[in-house]
Amino acid sequence: MNRQHAQTVLAQLASSPNDVASGIAQCIQALVHVNGTTRTFPIMVEYAGPNGLVTKAFGRQHLSRIPFRTVFGLIKASLALPDSARVTSATFYKEDGAIDQTHIQIDQDSWSELVPFIHSLHVEDERPSISPGATSPGRLNTNASAFIPSGGAVTIKNLNGTKVDLQSLRKQSLSPTAARPISPS
Repeated sequence: MNRQHAQTVLAQLASSPNDVASGIAQCIQALVHVNGTTRTFPIMVEYAGPNGLVTKAFGRQHLSRIPFRTVFGLIKASLALPDSARVTSATFYKEDGAIDQTHIQIDQDSWSELVPFIHSLHVEDERPSISPGATSPGRLNTNASAFIPSGGAVTIKNLNGTKVDLQSLRKQSLSPTAARPISPS
């Protein structure tokens, strides 16, 4: 007999006109409900880091006895997470025991109340990631293609947008005053 069929039979017995059968069925339903809300499965912690997805199981009873900040310190140490890692969301069990795939933020102060219903915690690094080929200010893009002039004239402009006169720059670099060494005083 599968779980769904057993629940259907219990529901029929609970609504039976026989008071004894109805009472027993209602007691069994209450026990099933209480047993179903106490999770004995571990809490899964998922971290998507630079080396891919890492998933680790942690004991639910142990985590329920300690404050969230301590829990996260334990998780960070166990998975060797960077200081910028944070729990961003959690997935929870539904009333029927199925896993709700919706990612929900958690209230850290309500940790001990939430632990029985949590399926998994999702940890992310809050540092911005730089994808290959992306550049940050002051860095060269090593994946850039070579510059090949297209036959037209190349114009160089300074920061204020005016055209730079290369001939005057050449004359300045060749003049003897520009290359004169500075003598110590």
